[in-house]
Amino acid sequence: MTLTFDRANYSNLLAEVAPRAIETEEEYDRLLVVAERLTFAKNRTPEEKALHKLLVTLIEVYEAQNYAIDKSEPHEILQHIMEASGTRQADESWHHWIEWRSV
Repeated sequence: MTLTFDRANYSNLLAEVAPRAIETEEEYDRLLVVAERLTFAKNRTPEEKALHKLLVTLIEVYEAQNYAIDKSEPHEILQHIMEASGTRQADESWHHWIEWRSV
């Protein structure tokens, strides 16, 4: 069974959610709640899928502009995880491996 896209239903969803380019943390939070609801909704309609895709795109753009993540080398990530969790290096060879990866 193929579901058809209903423009009137999509227009109603757009009017209800009123998505636009995200400029504030409040707008980000509001659209995130709607996107999460749609993410976990069962049997989404084609219109809900389209709205979800639009919201995710808007959220990704906002996050890229406001929550940029620096690129890190794998050994730097591992070292950070170990430090954050209070994990200690088991022996001297582990320490040398991290130093070797830093080169």
